[in-house]
Amino acid sequence: MQGCVCPHPPLLIPEIGGESLARVDATVRGMRALAADVGEPETTVVVSPHSPGFADAHVVKVAPRLRGDFGTFGCPQAAFAFDNDAAMVDLLLALAGGVRDVQLVPGEDDLLDHGVLVPLSFLPTRRLVSISITNAYGEHRALGQLVRRCAEELGRDVLFVASGDLSHRLIPSAPAGYDPRGKAFDELLVKALEVGDFAALSNIDRRIIGGAGECGLRSVIALGGFLGDDAVVDPHVYSYEGPFGVGYLVARFGRAEAGTEG
Repeated sequence: MQGCVCPHPPLLIPEIGGESLARVDATVRGMRALAADVGEPETTVVVSPHSPGFADAHVVKVAPRLRGDFGTFGCPQAAFAFDNDAAMVDLLLALAGGVRDVQLVPGEDDLLDHGVLVPLSFLPTRRLVSISITNAYGEHRALGQLVRRCAEELGRDVLFVASGDLSHRLIPSAPAGYDPRGKAFDELLVKALEVGDFAALSNIDRRIIGGAGECGLRSVIALGGFLGDDAVVDPHVYSYEGPFGVGYLVARFGRAEAGTEG
């Protein structure tokens, strides 16, 4: 079992980013290194803050084939399609009712958002499971634990992708404006993940979280639930940067594929 944190700015798609790619070179190199290290898992589970969902219930897509493109960002030719892992989706829905703090419902549409598509434009993906977030932060740990349970029952080699950007308020020209709590939030989160300390995420001051304007913390909390005691196995931060005022973090947790690291 492996997990990772991936940013999802559409500018990482070359046709969209253009010359701006040079300013996020560390992120591009980090994503390429991550893709090499995780190998080709049987199933990739992505929790995205931009997938349509509900305030009090996660949505897991059930369509047999999932697809999406970057037409919203002026690049419809950058299109992707993946087979859904129907067996894992069925088991998630079957077991969720017996898990406290996890409300999971089926989603019929087959469209993938950029929070899923950007990471998967780098990561080898054989089968996909796409899940949305909810409003409550802490409940996402139970979601991650449920995914881990299903993966183990099915004997799946799973890569859990926590899709999300960090603070959107790092500099005055940032998309959500500037707030000094943005830098404080990013520093706390990166420091914790450098040592695999997912428990520390629950201790971040809510005032700092609120001021940061982040979108990835819930996904990362779910990743911690998925990893469980393995969260401290080989934590590796590939890159962190925020040239446009949004924090982009690339990190992996779990054992790398044999022979992929020097």
